[in-house]
Formats: sequence, structure tokens, C-alpha cells
Amino acid sequence: MSRTISFSIKPQFDGMKIYDYLRKEQHLSYRLITSLKHIPEGIELNGVHARTIDHVKTGDILSVTMPPSENDSAISDICVPIVYDDEDVLIYNKPADMNCHQSRRVQNDTLANVFAGYCQRQNLELTFRCINRLDKNTSGLVMLAKNQHAAALLKNAAQKEYLALVHGVPAKRSGTIDAPISRINDVYTKRQVDENGQPAVTHYEVLAVGEGFSLIQLRLETGRTHQIRVHMASIGHPLAGDDMYGGDHSVISRQALHCARMTFISPISRRPVNATAPLAEDIKLALTAARIYSDYE
Repeated sequence: MSRTISFSIKPQFDGMKIYDYLRKEQHLSYRLITSLKHIPEGIELNGVHARTIDHVKTGDILSVTMPPSENDSAISDICVPIVYDDEDVLIYNKPADMNCHQSRRVQNDTLANVFAGYCQRQNLELTFRCINRLDKNTSGLVMLAKNQHAAALLKNAAQKEYLALVHGVPAKRSGTIDAPISRINDVYTKRQVDENGQPAVTHYEVLAVGEGFSLIQLRLETGRTHQIRVHMASIGHPLAGDDMYGGDHSVISRQALHCARMTFISPISRRPVNATAPLAEDIKLALTAARIYSDYE
């Protein structure tokens, strides 16, 4: 199924070229506009095929229609809760032990396969466009864009909050970790704090303290691979269960990290969205084992 977006031309855009309006005012990418030029119904002005060099007038209705896209992923029937769904955005509450993307070694039962099943049931042809990939063993909210334009508008548009159980109690109950991150080498996926790495900023706040552990809330300014895991380990408080960065499995068998909240404006409908996902059961059990009792349990 194709996706059509229509714009009513306001007086301040009277006389503007279609290309300039789509590119500068509606932020369609050059690549998308170029592809729409070669589709009969790709760009229409008042219901008639239009060229990007044509001009718009006040009151005109300019429409763009994005055709269906390919999805050749195998279908998975695993049930993953959908937290939010509209014409342009889909948000899953991903469980731990599930990859977001397929890889050479993992072709089935990823979130991409789950999405392929969703598309089949909804009679949709959509490419898997993941906006915020989570590690395999991180649970919580994962946002997908249903078309190329939404994907471009959603990049870095959502405010995300994470919950994590960490070893120990940070000396400062709230703070900011500003420490660049790099990959250790080209083979190993592990990251490290490195002054020559990519900029990375994490804000944290301690929510509750138990016996040898703390429940913390985190907000990211950047989205580096393993950012929370690396940053918390760098200040001496690795995530519970995260043996790659110094944690242990005394209360949980995987890194105790969960994407709990995501707020954003849906890119085309402009509806405000506040999506939340309750803590995974294994993290709840870990909180109990750590003698942490709070509203997050």
C-alpha cells in the first residue's frame, strides 16, 4: 500500500517552485524527491501530475505518493507487543534475547522478521526502517518508520529514557558523563572510553538504592553503540548482568537495561506521542533480589 501526503499551500508560499517547497519547507530528501519525479502519481498538484519546476499558488493541494517498498525478510510469528502505531510510525516493546536486524549469522526471529509478519497481516509492503536499534539483550521501546520521509524526520527526534540496574551507588546521585567512545578494534564489538573516539554524552539520575545496587534513569544526547554500558562502567558502576563491561550475573543473566519511555511528535500527522514500556520481568526480579522496591517494579 502506498502512502500519500497532502499539503495545503499557505499564502507565504505562493509562487514557490514545487521542488523548493518540498525540500525546504517539508524537508523531503533530495533522493526521495528525485524518485517521486519518475512515478506518474508521485507528485500531483490539485490532482494532476506536476513537475518539480512547476509553481504552487495559495490554496493549491500538493500531494506526494510514496510507493510500496520491498521487504524480503522471512516472516516470524513471535508476538512482540506494539506500543504505538500510526500511518508513519510503529513502536515495539522488544524483549531481551532478540536482535533488531538480521545479520549473516541470524536470519530468523529478529524484530525485522516480526515486522515482516505484521506487514503480511496488514497487507502492507514496507521496508524495515529501525530508528533506534537496541542491543540484542536490551529490552524496551524500538521505533520503526514506515516510509522514507518519516525515517528522515524521525532521526534524532525522539527523547528517550532508559532504566538500568547498576552495581553500587554513584557518588553523585545525578550527573552527566561526557566521554568519547571508540571501538576497541575492528573485530571485537566491545567499546571503550577514548579521548579520540566519537563524542558521547549521558545524563543519569539515581532513582532508588538497594543492597549493592542502584536503579538509575538515563537520558542520552548521543546514540553510540553500548553508550550506557560503557559510560556507567567508566565511573565504576557497570550494569548488573553486563559481564562484557564488568558486571556480574548475581541478580540477572543479561545487562539490566530497558528503554522505558519515548516522547516525540509524529512526523507527518504532528500528533504528540508519549510511549512507555513497563520493565521486563527479569529486571523486576533483579530489583527484588537487590532489595529495591519502587514504583518501577
